[in-house]
Amino acid sequence: MLKIVRYLPCARFMVYKKWYLLCLCLAISPTLNARTFYISPGGNDANRGSLEKPLRTISSGARRARPGDTVFVLEGTYRERITPARGGEKGKPVTYLAEPGKRVIVKGSEIWKPGWRKEKKGIFSARPHPSLFTDHSPEYLDHYNPLKVLLASTPYGRNGLPEYQRKKTGDRNFQSVNKQISYTCGQVFVEGKPFKQVPLEPELTPQTWWYQPEDQRLHIHFGQLNPEALCIEITTRRRLFAPVNRGLGHIIVDGFIFEHCGNQYPTDFWKVDKYAQKGAIGLEAGHHWVIRNNVIRYANTFAIDCGRVDRHTPTRSTSHHNRIEKNYIIDNGSAGILSYGSSNLIIQDNVILRNNSLHFSGPKRWEHAGIKCHNMVNGLIVRNYIADNPHSPGVWLDNQFPDSEVHQNIIHHNGTHGIFLEMSDYEFDRLFVTQNIIFSNGKNAVYIHDASGATFANNLLACDLHLESVGRAIQIKQVSQRTRSQNHSFYNNLILGSAPTVEVNYPAFRSGPQRFDYNLYGVPADQENFIISAYSDQPSPWTAKAFNELIRRDIGAREETASLATGNKLVALSPKEWGIFWKKHQIYNDQNSRFLPEINLLYDRKLFLLTLELSIDAPKIKADATQGQIETIFELMKEDSQSFPAGPLQLPLLGKQSFRVWNGLPPCSKNELPSRGGEYQK
Repeated sequence: MLKIVRYLPCARFMVYKKWYLLCLCLAISPTLNARTFYISPGGNDANRGSLEKPLRTISSGARRARPGDTVFVLEGTYRERITPARGGEKGKPVTYLAEPGKRVIVKGSEIWKPGWRKEKKGIFSARPHPSLFTDHSPEYLDHYNPLKVLLASTPYGRNGLPEYQRKKTGDRNFQSVNKQISYTCGQVFVEGKPFKQVPLEPELTPQTWWYQPEDQRLHIHFGQLNPEALCIEITTRRRLFAPVNRGLGHIIVDGFIFEHCGNQYPTDFWKVDKYAQKGAIGLEAGHHWVIRNNVIRYANTFAIDCGRVDRHTPTRSTSHHNRIEKNYIIDNGSAGILSYGSSNLIIQDNVILRNNSLHFSGPKRWEHAGIKCHNMVNGLIVRNYIADNPHSPGVWLDNQFPDSEVHQNIIHHNGTHGIFLEMSDYEFDRLFVTQNIIFSNGKNAVYIHDASGATFANNLLACDLHLESVGRAIQIKQVSQRTRSQNHSFYNNLILGSAPTVEVNYPAFRSGPQRFDYNLYGVPADQENFIISAYSDQPSPWTAKAFNELIRRDIGAREETASLATGNKLVALSPKEWGIFWKKHQIYNDQNSRFLPEINLLYDRKLFLLTLELSIDAPKIKADATQGQIETIFELMKEDSQSFPAGPLQLPLLGKQSFRVWNGLPPCSKNELPSRGGEYQK
């Protein structure tokens, strides 16, 4: 049809286009008496919203839409905050649909053309007019103007108002310190690219900006550029798509490009109301939402919230059965997706890149990651491409995660850990992490503290083979007295890295049993690949000398022949000593595992090819049927191994093999919109 329409005269083309759009809307809105409201940049909000007389703003369609209706948005740029007035019903969702194959952009910014005052060479200033700031939502407890709202915690490791630091007493209370610097929630974009905010005027350099609160002037360092000849945008809205009323359900958001949002960093969001966890897109504790086929980028802090928002949000039962799929979540200031207290949440087939661009890290800066979920119940994180999120883990599950799964994700080159588990207290097998490919992250492939009950099966777990002493493939330790760090299982994984690749805490105090078997380790069998740490409680229960003696007794070694401590209350063990140690504690670990020297891992980003180089052929091993729940996971692995060979132990590993590990949405470069099958052509 497209080839025919291309050569029709203009009038007849419009007839065919109307017919096509009507058929499309009927296909997605089959409900009897459902209406479609059309939105166009050339429309008028006084119109009735037909294709012939469309509305001008998406917000106008949102005010009209009722269960079963569709708000169909035609190509163009819409500078507005969309606040759905109501949700849909089962079988009758309210659908917000961008015109397929077109760029439908929702921006939280305005083009700014002020009268400039030259301050210094390359530096110009102006005062944004109050009329630019139109997002007067009653939910804001401080101010609707992002430039007048201080970030709850400062980025880039800077200490300033209103950031917090630990008191010297070492407890978990915090106090505000060093009130000399501050950052705002605002943003500045020049020719579509973000300039960096600095907190002090002397720090202005080319492509940076500073806001002076006393006279409300924005100072921008343009370098050699002439501001009069540039397209300059400043964020004027703090959210892009989010209801004010919480708990709305059955809403679909499909096909938009969301960008330029001046939202807040959610420091202590569970107890400080003005720092609520509110993303550029906010589900506001809603249920049965579908966020699909969108691009969400350049949020000041994070892209999507999909659970509880603050201490006043109802229990997590109100936020359930939401789905976030096939989105690009890229280049946001702190995180991609944040969720607190969701049940039956599905996050699948997304590309999540370069989030935490503001480099939040340290005390009171904990809400950052590609994906971070608190209290995720029966959730599923599956087939996502999560990479290059600086100073952050790829996936961070915090404060309970019962009956959830992390499955078939590609997680690489994130700033800290591939997967980080924190704050849970379970028996075995309450979280399943299966068939993931996790490699070359800044610290550990898997890092666990103060958490229990996860099962890792059929994963590739590798620290960076080309950097020594960066981290471990697996590290488990206790850092507080909140919960316990025990009851984890590692079965049938390929575990790579320079020895030692595994570190666990001693099974006493707040630690306990850990299970390892049927793994393939990429180190020789005579190397000290395993570490037992004294961090089974906080503070550690042993001195370094006492702990060293304890391990020697457990493995039955004479002092002159036992492994030497690596320092800092860590004792390294060979595979043989590792087996003896666990038998002493009535656990038979890695009895069926194998050790192969010289396994190298290479990755081609352009082709998504993962290459494994082995010095000899590896034996093909499989899990024992007595491992209960794990058996069903292995059967699933066999079915899917052709498209996602994430459990390489199910395949015969030869001397050198390459696997294409990603067939989903193609990742895009920094400051570029993706091209998805011709949908977003440049």
